[in-house]
Amino acid sequence: MRAHYGRKIWGVIALIIASVIWGSTFPIIKVVMNYVNSFRYVWVRNLLAVLSMLPYIVYRIRRGLLSRHSAIGGILIGSAYTLALWLQGLGTFYTTASNSAFITNLYFIYLHVYEVLKGKKYDYRLVASVLTALTGLYIMTKARGFGFGETLILIGSFLWALQVLLVDKYSNTNPLDTTFFMLLPSLTLSIPDMFFLESFSISKITLVLPHLLYLSLVASVIAYALQLYGQRYVVASTASTICLIEPTSAPIFAMFLINEKIDFAQITGFILIILALYLSITSKYSYKQSQI
Repeated sequence: MRAHYGRKIWGVIALIIASVIWGSTFPIIKVVMNYVNSFRYVWVRNLLAVLSMLPYIVYRIRRGLLSRHSAIGGILIGSAYTLALWLQGLGTFYTTASNSAFITNLYFIYLHVYEVLKGKKYDYRLVASVLTALTGLYIMTKARGFGFGETLILIGSFLWALQVLLVDKYSNTNPLDTTFFMLLPSLTLSIPDMFFLESFSISKITLVLPHLLYLSLVASVIAYALQLYGQRYVVASTASTICLIEPTSAPIFAMFLINEKIDFAQITGFILIILALYLSITSKYSYKQSQI
Protein backbone atom coordinates (compact mmCIF):
# COMPACT_ATOMS: atom_id res chain seq x y z
CA MET A 1 0.00 0.00 0.00
CA ARG A 2 2.86 2.36 0.88
CA ALA A 3 4.52 1.65 -2.50
CA HIS A 4 1.26 2.48 -4.28
CA TYR A 5 0.99 5.78 -2.42
CA GLY A 6 4.63 6.55 -3.21
CA ARG A 7 4.08 6.16 -6.95
CA LYS A 8 1.17 8.60 -6.83
CA ILE A 9 3.29 11.15 -5.00
CA TRP A 10 6.19 10.79 -7.43
CA GLY A 11 3.80 11.17 -10.35
CA VAL A 12 2.51 14.47 -8.94
CA ILE A 13 6.05 15.66 -8.13
CA ALA A 14 7.21 14.86 -11.67
CA LEU A 15 4.40 16.95 -13.17
CA ILE A 16 5.03 19.84 -10.76
CA ILE A 17 8.75 19.90 -11.59
CA ALA A 18 8.00 19.79 -15.33
CA SER A 19 5.52 22.67 -14.99
CA VAL A 20 7.94 24.80 -12.97
CA ILE A 21 10.64 24.17 -15.59
CA TRP A 22 8.26 25.26 -18.36
CA GLY A 23 7.31 28.33 -16.32
CA SER A 24 10.98 29.27 -16.08
CA THR A 25 11.29 29.32 -19.87
CA PHE A 26 9.12 32.39 -20.54
CA PRO A 27 11.73 35.05 -19.63
CA ILE A 28 14.42 32.96 -21.34
CA ILE A 29 12.34 32.68 -24.52
CA LYS A 30 11.80 36.44 -24.41
CA VAL A 31 15.58 36.94 -24.57
CA VAL A 32 16.00 34.40 -27.38
CA MET A 33 13.24 36.01 -29.47
CA ASN A 34 15.30 39.19 -29.63
CA TYR A 35 17.74 37.33 -31.86
CA VAL A 36 15.77 34.70 -33.81
CA ASN A 37 12.27 34.38 -35.26
CA SER A 38 9.61 32.12 -33.74
CA PHE A 39 10.07 29.31 -36.28
CA ARG A 40 13.83 29.22 -35.77
CA TYR A 41 13.50 29.29 -32.01
CA VAL A 42 11.33 26.15 -32.03
CA TRP A 43 13.26 24.01 -34.49
CA VAL A 44 16.75 24.96 -33.27
CA ARG A 45 15.71 24.33 -29.67
CA ASN A 46 14.42 20.88 -30.55
CA LEU A 47 17.30 20.09 -32.93
CA LEU A 48 19.74 20.59 -30.04
CA ALA A 49 17.58 18.30 -27.91
CA VAL A 50 17.51 15.63 -30.64
CA LEU A 51 21.30 15.80 -31.09
CA SER A 52 21.84 15.47 -27.35
CA MET A 53 19.72 12.30 -27.30
CA LEU A 54 21.22 10.62 -30.39
CA PRO A 55 23.86 8.56 -28.49
CA TYR A 56 21.14 7.27 -26.15
CA ILE A 57 18.80 6.37 -29.01
CA VAL A 58 21.58 4.66 -31.00
CA TYR A 59 22.39 2.59 -27.92
CA ARG A 60 18.71 1.64 -27.48
CA ILE A 61 18.42 0.64 -31.15
CA ARG A 62 21.59 -1.48 -31.10
CA ARG A 63 20.40 -3.31 -28.00
CA GLY A 64 16.99 -3.89 -29.56
CA LEU A 65 15.26 -2.00 -26.74
CA LEU A 66 13.47 0.66 -28.77
CA SER A 67 9.77 -0.11 -29.24
CA ARG A 68 7.58 0.82 -32.21
CA HIS A 69 4.92 1.92 -29.71
CA SER A 70 7.24 4.61 -28.32
CA ALA A 71 8.09 5.87 -31.80
CA ILE A 72 4.47 6.14 -32.94
CA GLY A 73 3.37 7.74 -29.68
CA GLY A 74 6.19 10.25 -29.73
CA ILE A 75 5.50 11.35 -33.31
CA LEU A 76 1.77 11.74 -32.63
CA ILE A 77 2.38 13.73 -29.44
CA GLY A 78 5.02 15.86 -31.14
CA SER A 79 2.76 16.59 -34.12
CA ALA A 80 -0.03 17.88 -31.86
CA TYR A 81 2.51 19.92 -29.90
CA THR A 82 4.10 21.48 -32.99
CA LEU A 83 0.79 22.50 -34.58
CA ALA A 84 -0.53 23.87 -31.27
CA LEU A 85 2.66 25.86 -30.75
CA TRP A 86 2.47 27.32 -34.27
CA LEU A 87 -1.19 28.35 -33.87
CA GLN A 88 -0.44 29.86 -30.46
CA GLY A 89 2.44 31.90 -31.88
CA LEU A 90 0.48 33.08 -34.93
CA GLY A 91 -2.60 33.91 -32.86
CA THR A 92 -0.60 35.82 -30.29
CA PHE A 93 0.64 38.08 -33.10
CA TYR A 94 -2.97 39.29 -33.54
CA THR A 95 -3.92 39.62 -29.87
CA THR A 96 -2.52 40.33 -26.42
CA ALA A 97 -0.27 38.05 -24.38
CA SER A 98 -2.94 38.01 -21.65
CA ASN A 99 -5.65 36.75 -24.00
CA SER A 100 -3.23 34.19 -25.41
CA ALA A 101 -2.31 32.87 -21.95
CA PHE A 102 -5.93 32.59 -20.83
CA ILE A 103 -7.30 30.91 -23.97
CA THR A 104 -4.33 28.55 -24.34
CA ASN A 105 -4.75 27.23 -20.81
CA LEU A 106 -8.48 26.61 -21.27
CA TYR A 107 -7.39 23.17 -22.47
CA PHE A 108 -7.62 21.96 -18.88
CA ILE A 109 -11.37 22.64 -18.97
CA TYR A 110 -11.80 20.61 -22.17
CA LEU A 111 -10.04 17.66 -20.55
CA HIS A 112 -12.33 17.75 -17.52
CA VAL A 113 -15.41 17.93 -19.78
CA TYR A 114 -14.03 15.04 -21.86
CA GLU A 115 -13.53 12.86 -18.81
CA VAL A 116 -16.99 13.72 -17.44
CA LEU A 117 -18.50 12.59 -20.76
CA LYS A 118 -16.50 9.37 -20.45
CA GLY A 119 -18.12 8.76 -17.06
CA LYS A 120 -15.22 9.71 -14.79
CA LYS A 121 -16.26 10.16 -11.16
CA TYR A 122 -15.87 13.57 -9.51
CA ASP A 123 -15.96 14.57 -5.86
CA TYR A 124 -16.35 18.06 -4.38
CA ARG A 125 -12.56 18.55 -4.35
CA LEU A 126 -12.21 18.09 -8.11
CA VAL A 127 -15.20 20.30 -8.90
CA ALA A 128 -13.88 23.02 -6.57
CA SER A 129 -10.39 22.72 -8.08
CA VAL A 130 -11.70 23.32 -11.62
CA LEU A 131 -13.74 26.38 -10.63
CA THR A 132 -10.93 27.79 -8.49
CA ALA A 133 -8.30 27.26 -11.20
CA LEU A 134 -10.47 28.88 -13.88
CA THR A 135 -11.11 31.90 -11.65
CA GLY A 136 -7.44 32.21 -10.79
CA LEU A 137 -6.38 31.94 -14.42
CA TYR A 138 -8.86 34.62 -15.51
CA ILE A 139 -7.83 37.03 -12.72
CA MET A 140 -4.15 36.46 -13.41
CA THR A 141 -4.31 36.99 -17.17
CA LYS A 142 -7.02 39.70 -17.26
CA ALA A 143 -8.19 38.42 -20.65
CA ARG A 144 -10.48 40.70 -22.69
CA GLY A 145 -12.14 40.52 -26.14
CA PHE A 146 -12.30 37.87 -28.88
CA GLY A 147 -11.24 38.08 -32.53
CA PHE A 148 -9.18 36.38 -35.25
CA GLY A 149 -6.11 35.88 -33.08
CA GLU A 150 -8.18 34.44 -30.24
CA THR A 151 -9.84 32.01 -32.69
CA LEU A 152 -6.47 30.64 -33.78
CA ILE A 153 -5.35 30.26 -30.17
CA LEU A 154 -8.63 28.56 -29.27
CA ILE A 155 -8.06 25.97 -32.01
CA GLY A 156 -4.54 25.55 -30.68
CA SER A 157 -5.84 25.00 -27.15
CA PHE A 158 -7.82 21.98 -28.36
CA LEU A 159 -4.56 20.62 -29.76
CA TRP A 160 -2.88 21.18 -26.37
CA ALA A 161 -5.67 19.08 -24.86
CA LEU A 162 -5.06 16.42 -27.52
CA GLN A 163 -1.37 16.46 -26.66
CA VAL A 164 -2.14 15.73 -22.99
CA LEU A 165 -4.52 12.92 -23.98
CA LEU A 166 -1.88 11.39 -26.25
CA VAL A 167 0.69 11.59 -23.45
CA ASP A 168 -1.88 9.85 -21.26
CA LYS A 169 -2.29 7.08 -23.85
CA TYR A 170 1.44 6.51 -24.31
CA SER A 171 2.54 7.15 -20.71
CA ASN A 172 3.33 3.45 -20.28
CA THR A 173 6.20 3.70 -22.78
CA ASN A 174 9.82 4.49 -21.96
CA PRO A 175 9.74 8.28 -21.23
CA LEU A 176 13.09 9.08 -22.86
CA ASP A 177 12.42 6.98 -25.99
CA THR A 178 9.06 8.66 -26.53
CA THR A 179 10.50 12.11 -25.81
CA PHE A 180 13.07 11.69 -28.60
CA PHE A 181 10.34 11.05 -31.18
CA MET A 182 8.21 13.86 -29.73
CA LEU A 183 10.94 16.29 -30.73
CA LEU A 184 11.15 15.26 -34.39
CA PRO A 185 7.94 16.81 -35.88
CA SER A 186 8.95 20.32 -34.78
CA LEU A 187 12.02 20.11 -37.03
CA THR A 188 9.67 20.58 -40.01
CA LEU A 189 9.43 24.25 -38.99
CA SER A 190 12.95 24.66 -40.37
CA ILE A 191 11.48 24.44 -43.91
CA PRO A 192 9.44 27.70 -43.89
CA ASP A 193 12.16 29.32 -41.82
CA MET A 194 15.04 28.54 -44.19
CA PHE A 195 13.14 29.18 -47.44
CA PHE A 196 10.73 32.00 -46.67
CA LEU A 197 12.13 33.94 -43.70
CA GLU A 198 15.46 35.61 -42.99
CA SER A 199 18.77 33.92 -43.78
CA PHE A 200 20.29 31.66 -41.15
CA SER A 201 22.84 33.35 -38.89
CA ILE A 202 25.18 31.24 -36.75
CA SER A 203 26.38 34.35 -34.93
CA LYS A 204 22.89 35.13 -33.63
CA ILE A 205 22.43 31.52 -32.48
CA THR A 206 25.78 31.65 -30.68
CA LEU A 207 24.71 34.74 -28.74
CA VAL A 208 21.84 32.85 -27.13
CA LEU A 209 23.34 29.34 -27.18
CA PRO A 210 23.32 28.96 -23.35
CA HIS A 211 19.64 29.91 -23.32
CA LEU A 212 18.85 27.45 -26.12
CA LEU A 213 20.76 24.68 -24.36
CA TYR A 214 18.65 25.16 -21.23
CA LEU A 215 15.47 25.18 -23.30
CA SER A 216 16.49 22.05 -25.21
CA LEU A 217 18.11 19.89 -22.53
CA VAL A 218 16.08 20.87 -19.46
CA ALA A 219 12.76 22.27 -20.76
CA SER A 220 12.44 19.75 -23.61
CA VAL A 221 14.24 16.47 -22.82
CA ILE A 222 13.91 16.40 -19.03
CA ALA A 223 10.53 18.13 -18.69
CA TYR A 224 8.80 16.05 -21.40
CA ALA A 225 10.14 12.82 -19.89
CA LEU A 226 8.83 13.94 -16.50
CA GLN A 227 5.41 14.65 -18.01
CA LEU A 228 5.26 11.17 -19.53
CA TYR A 229 6.27 9.59 -16.23
CA GLY A 230 3.85 11.70 -14.17
CA GLN A 231 0.87 10.94 -16.39
CA ARG A 232 1.55 7.24 -15.91
CA TYR A 233 -0.11 7.65 -12.50
CA VAL A 234 -2.17 10.87 -12.74
CA VAL A 235 -5.28 11.15 -14.93
CA ALA A 236 -5.15 13.58 -17.86
CA SER A 237 -7.58 16.16 -16.44
CA THR A 238 -5.73 16.42 -13.12
CA ALA A 239 -2.39 16.54 -14.94
CA SER A 240 -3.65 19.53 -16.92
CA THR A 241 -4.66 21.29 -13.68
CA ILE A 242 -1.20 20.67 -12.22
CA CYS A 243 0.35 22.07 -15.40
CA LEU A 244 -1.32 25.44 -14.67
CA ILE A 245 1.73 25.95 -12.45
CA GLU A 246 3.50 26.80 -15.73
CA PRO A 247 1.74 30.15 -16.43
CA THR A 248 1.49 30.77 -12.67
CA SER A 249 5.22 30.47 -12.02
CA ALA A 250 6.24 32.36 -15.18
CA PRO A 251 5.76 35.88 -13.66
CA ILE A 252 7.86 34.88 -10.64
CA PHE A 253 10.76 33.79 -12.83
CA ALA A 254 10.32 36.92 -14.96
CA MET A 255 10.56 39.06 -11.83
CA PHE A 256 13.87 37.50 -10.80
CA LEU A 257 15.44 37.00 -14.23
CA ILE A 258 14.39 40.05 -16.26
CA ASN A 259 13.07 42.41 -13.55
CA GLU A 260 9.42 42.34 -14.58
CA LYS A 261 6.93 43.45 -11.91
CA ILE A 262 4.18 41.29 -10.43
CA ASP A 263 0.85 42.97 -9.74
CA PHE A 264 -1.91 42.16 -7.25
CA ALA A 265 -4.00 40.30 -9.85
CA GLN A 266 -1.12 37.92 -10.60
CA ILE A 267 -0.56 37.26 -6.89
CA THR A 268 -4.29 36.57 -6.40
CA GLY A 269 -4.37 34.25 -9.42
CA PHE A 270 -1.27 32.46 -8.16
CA ILE A 271 -2.86 31.80 -4.74
CA LEU A 272 -6.09 30.51 -6.30
CA ILE A 273 -4.27 28.15 -8.67
CA ILE A 274 -2.12 26.76 -5.85
CA LEU A 275 -5.34 26.16 -3.90
CA ALA A 276 -6.82 24.43 -6.95
CA LEU A 277 -3.70 22.28 -7.19
CA TYR A 278 -4.09 21.20 -3.56
CA LEU A 279 -7.77 20.35 -4.02
CA SER A 280 -7.02 18.40 -7.17
CA ILE A 281 -4.16 16.23 -5.92
CA THR A 282 -5.96 15.36 -2.68
CA SER A 283 -8.90 13.82 -4.56
CA LYS A 284 -8.85 10.02 -4.90
CA TYR A 285 -10.28 10.37 -8.40
CA SER A 286 -7.13 12.13 -9.65
CA TYR A 287 -5.15 8.92 -10.01
CA LYS A 288 -5.21 5.92 -12.32
CA GLN A 289 -6.43 3.00 -10.26
CA SER A 290 -4.75 0.46 -12.56
CA GLN A 291 -1.36 2.01 -11.90
CA ILE A 292 -1.45 2.42 -8.10
